Amino acid sequence: MVIILRIIYISWEKVIELCYKLANKIANSGYEPDAIVVVLRGGVLPALILSDYLGVEEFYAIRAKHWGIGDEVYKEPAILWVGGDLSNKRLLIVDEVVDTGKTLKRIVDEIKNRYRPIEIKTAVLHVKPTTTYLPDFYAEKINEWTWIFYPWSLIETLYTLSIKDTESSNPQEILNKVFTLTKELGIKVKDISLLENGIKNYLKKYLHKEKRSISRYKT
Repeated sequence: MVIILRIIYISWEKVIELCYKLANKIANSGYEPDAIVVVLRGGVLPALILSDYLGVEEFYAIRAKHWGIGDEVYKEPAILWVGGDLSNKRLLIVDEVVDTGKTLKRIVDEIKNRYRPIEIKTAVLHVKPTTTYLPDFYAEKINEWTWIFYPWSLIETLYTLSIKDTESSNPQEILNKVFTLTKELGIKVKDISLLENGIKNYLKKYLHKEKRSISRYKT
């Protein structure tokens, strides 16, 4: 069984608050990016809010892949590019969290080598104490290692935590654990049937496959 020492759920309201806090820090720093580069998928919502707040219309996306077929976990994240020329621009790279810092550092290094931008700065909502790479901007710094649970990954995270905790292949046991975690973490769900249907979709899609490694969440 995998033991998670600490889990915190970040509500939608808190996420928005953190995004504006981060945006204000960037604005007050005087840095004016020409383009935002979002790290898919977790950086999407923060990047959209930063784009609006800072008035940056140019928007690019990068995906960092940590695992392959059959639960293979890569030693270094594979960077998948989603188009666009980043040359001769001041860039702001946005993700939701840095855990080890490997992903963000790898992305910065690859962009520098490939495009030679004028300047690169990085921004995240949360910085964990385990990181070896400190972003230029962040909303909050966590003092102890914590599994940060963002609302845009509600179904995926509840499913992953439940299947790891129960070590069961019984759909009803997993579903019961999901409901227990929802209460324990203070997650407010207005229509519980939507949550149940989302989990059932994951059970149908993933339960027959190997359980994906928890290390995929370390970025």
